[in-house]
Amino acid sequence: MRLSNLLISNFQSFGPAAEEISFEDVTYLLGPNGAGKTAALQALCRMFSVDPSLRRIRRSDFHVPATEAKQPEQRHLWLEADFTFEETLEDDDNDTVPPFFGQMAMREVGGTPWIRFRLEATLYEDGEIEEQFLFVTKTDENDEPVSKQAVPKRHRDTIHLHYLPAKRDPSDHVAYGATALLGRLLRAANWTEDRETVKDLTEQITDCLVENESVKTLSDSLTTAWQRLHKGDFFASPRLTFENSEIEALLRHLTVSFSPGHGENQVDFARLSDGQKSMLYLSLVLSALTIGRDVRSGENKAFDPHKLKPPAFTILAVEEPENSLSPHYLGRIVNSLKSSVDVDAQALIATQAPSMLRRVEPENIRYLRLNGDRRTQVTTIQLPQKHTDAYKFVREAVQAFPEIYFARLVVLGEGDSEEIVLPRILQAKGAPVDEFAVAIAPLGGRHVNHFWRLLSAIGTPYITLLDLDVGRHQGGWGRVKYVRDQLAQYAPENNLPAGWPYHEWNDPNTPVRTHNWFESGTVSLFNELEKRSVFFSDPLDLDFAMLCAFPQAYEAEAIAATPKSHTKVLGDSHFNPDQYDEDEQSLFEAYHKLFKLSSKPAAHLGALGRLTDQELLDGLPESLDRLADKVIERLDESPE
Repeated sequence: MRLSNLLISNFQSFGPAAEEISFEDVTYLLGPNGAGKTAALQALCRMFSVDPSLRRIRRSDFHVPATEAKQPEQRHLWLEADFTFEETLEDDDNDTVPPFFGQMAMREVGGTPWIRFRLEATLYEDGEIEEQFLFVTKTDENDEPVSKQAVPKRHRDTIHLHYLPAKRDPSDHVAYGATALLGRLLRAANWTEDRETVKDLTEQITDCLVENESVKTLSDSLTTAWQRLHKGDFFASPRLTFENSEIEALLRHLTVSFSPGHGENQVDFARLSDGQKSMLYLSLVLSALTIGRDVRSGENKAFDPHKLKPPAFTILAVEEPENSLSPHYLGRIVNSLKSSVDVDAQALIATQAPSMLRRVEPENIRYLRLNGDRRTQVTTIQLPQKHTDAYKFVREAVQAFPEIYFARLVVLGEGDSEEIVLPRILQAKGAPVDEFAVAIAPLGGRHVNHFWRLLSAIGTPYITLLDLDVGRHQGGWGRVKYVRDQLAQYAPENNLPAGWPYHEWNDPNTPVRTHNWFESGTVSLFNELEKRSVFFSDPLDLDFAMLCAFPQAYEAEAIAATPKSHTKVLGDSHFNPDQYDEDEQSLFEAYHKLFKLSSKPAAHLGALGRLTDQELLDGLPESLDRLADKVIERLDESPE
């Protein structure tokens, strides 16, 4: 059994147009604050939560449009959850099927059986709420329900959703109450063989306490005072007793203690830190899931299955597990959830922690954001076709730099140098990347088109910075033609004019540094690309641009270039190094020493440390200066 998808309409931040969320074994809900992650989890709570209070529709659950001028007489919302039964395609028996066999349907012969639950609710003008929880037994050609029937409580109770909110206090579940996790388990435990033993032991405790001299004195005094007031034959002689020997009475005093403590053997759970309480809460939920699974399969005979009523399917919904926990605990939490999911369980995690996503498959991520109408939209992460080099590269890059999911703006760069230099430039410009949520993603200039598609899908603005690589093999015009082709194929709205000529990278008559003007010399190719948020570090790369701008800061010595130095910098297959002027070529040896033979980050950190903000801005390469201004401009267009 698997929760395959959820449709949400007019619930909290979700508008009237139904948004669909599909699910994997472990699904991650991402998005900025207020985007609807909690709303998605609470929608499932209203349908399947084990906590009755979370199942009730509230007035605040009904979506109110941001532009609404007058309150309507009624508001409506609906939620639909589809479950599929892939285990039926196998010959093995499975106990998740029987509870729902009568409501199963198939979309095609030999297909996977499925069921659909639908929660409908209406809010009337007087504040009354009417809700129905239904099976959808038949749909039309548009997949709209045409036949529905009420869901019996026993069927609804076969699906349990455990909601672990951002603030997790286990005290409600360390109790003997009927809705507490420990209480449900202990009430279903088999105590038959232990009742007499407990009764004998509690009677011994009572006898010992009654014989205490202080207790005797207090009892005699109470009897004297009572008999002065009460003269009847019944209830004539009160005395202090400790005779309640029922197991249930003892279990009401249960708690969870930990040992060893600091300076004491036992420490009550109430004294745990917030993070430790969160882990205890999750441990209780996972323990209940494991025991329920074993009882349902018959492996565990210690609990009465008729009293415990283990669910056929369990959903674990965890909100922001990073709250109150150190980052190194997050991997353990995710691994625990992964090991707990099976044919009868799934997990949902709403998070804003980039560190948690470094090992997450991008296919398991659902991105939520608010559109212009302040309504939640849900996006699945778009990746290239599987089994291609592009798929492998983009997948690994997204896992390596999950900050792109949470950024207000992303700069797609070439490598480590951009990660060091661009933040310093933006800081000098008054837009520090941490404060303004700008992510610098070093991607080596590869497969930028796929990142354009991915970021466009999740609504995150982006700017691309590539190396021009003049003189290197396939550099110069070759790099420009690559960008032109990618824009034409993947961002046609930003396509360059079709009539502009593009030359070969090694054409001696049209070097890109001098022949990049069109329309009779009135339009610059690079200016047009920058309008489309594509920038080039010219003439070679960011390292060389910074070296030429600040040779003293990099402690570079000018040395006359030789054919050997040309090859060191431009490669064996280079073309026409005279595209660089004499001053630029005199820095080839320094470039090779600083950025080929030594550490690029160390070279940049040392040079930037010698420059004040004003010195940096005064000598900044023009292309990087324009890029920084573009970042600030795009940030102004992208409010938090």
